[in-house]
Amino acid sequence: MHYIKPMPISPLKAEAILPQRKRLGFLFSLAMLLLAGNAAATELSSALQQHIAAELQQYLKQLQLNSPAQPDISLTLPAAITNASCSQLSISRRQQHTPPLGRISYTLKCTAPQRWQSRAVAQIRLYLPLVVASRTLQRDEIISADMLSLADIELSTLRHDPELQPEPLLGMTVKRRINAGEPLHRSVLQLVYLVEKGSRVKLLVQGQGFEVSTEATALADGQLGERIRVENLTSGKIVEAVVSGKNTVVTGHK
Repeated sequence: MHYIKPMPISPLKAEAILPQRKRLGFLFSLAMLLLAGNAAATELSSALQQHIAAELQQYLKQLQLNSPAQPDISLTLPAAITNASCSQLSISRRQQHTPPLGRISYTLKCTAPQRWQSRAVAQIRLYLPLVVASRTLQRDEIISADMLSLADIELSTLRHDPELQPEPLLGMTVKRRINAGEPLHRSVLQLVYLVEKGSRVKLLVQGQGFEVSTEATALADGQLGERIRVENLTSGKIVEAVVSGKNTVVTGHK
């Protein structure tokens, strides 16, 4: 007959349960801390996002832009404030007069429930349809509508105020070479009058199937496409004519 020797029940199994519970409790606490940290970071990010959105809205208002624009905003917050909560937060930056574009450092100041101060970095990109050269423009060329077009440009790449409408640039003169696709701005253009008051101009009288050229005296300064009054030196009559080129105006025959 064989006897089976009873084996003593080891207490290790019961003892192993307690550390496992402790481990689960630790993991649960850690998860709750992470969730709380994420919530705090989300609140700070949301507050900063709203602040930047308000700055951009004011900037677009200065540009007199009516159409909506969707910025691309990327935020970087320090790890030190990941778990920080704040009920009274103020946000500021240096050079408040500059557009809120590109890489900007913001100062975050909290006064409640605890006092702390930190910095956050925002990368702000905003694309708008701007006036660009539709072809290469040479110095001394006079801007006409066919030389311009619109293209989406990221504003932080500009060093000058953007041009949103082509009409105000028509008739201006190019000061330097402008490459095709390059955004236009006032510093590369100059306002000149193709016709100056008191100067002698060529008056083209156009009718159905004919054109007559005569001389006239300009009674006002005029840019390309602008309507001015001139005195016909042949008839002595004063007529309105449209500036079409250097010292050249066009009127219709009535």
